[in-house]
Amino acid sequence: MRNFNTRFRLRDTDKQIRLVYTWFLLLMLVGFVFTFVWAHDMTELTPKGIAQHYRGSDANFGEPMTFGHLAETAHFHLFTMPVVFMILVHVLYLTMASPTIKIVTTWASFLGVTLDLISPFLITYVSPLFVITMLTGDFLMLISFLVMFAIPMYEMWVLNHPFMMRGDPK
Repeated sequence: MRNFNTRFRLRDTDKQIRLVYTWFLLLMLVGFVFTFVWAHDMTELTPKGIAQHYRGSDANFGEPMTFGHLAETAHFHLFTMPVVFMILVHVLYLTMASPTIKIVTTWASFLGVTLDLISPFLITYVSPLFVITMLTGDFLMLISFLVMFAIPMYEMWVLNHPFMMRGDPK
């Protein structure tokens, strides 16, 4: 596997560059925490709560989400989520993590984004059972984010040698 730039590594950068990447990663962490809090407030993060959020509920006189509302939300997320994860993947690829970790994390994150983007439509128009699709996508994004957060932070601020690399460092 050939990366876009194998000479630039986070561990080798000066403190100012590491601070910029660290600040970005910390802001993304805050964003994920707020997303979790918001989602919990809206749906209690239960399958029933998520289904009711999209399909409406007799118990709370909620109406199902309209196609226009779903499309508006999807439109915004289609432009932002892939960009955020592309940047996070980029940061991961600047580490000395193994190619396997990089590839698995990349595919898991974008599969998670894809599942998360299609789930509201599937829940609303097909079946509430597609809540499992949304939760799977959210889980994949969360695990991927934690990997893309932890490895660069660990490599930039804790390790003094290449991370997870076989053989002699160059």
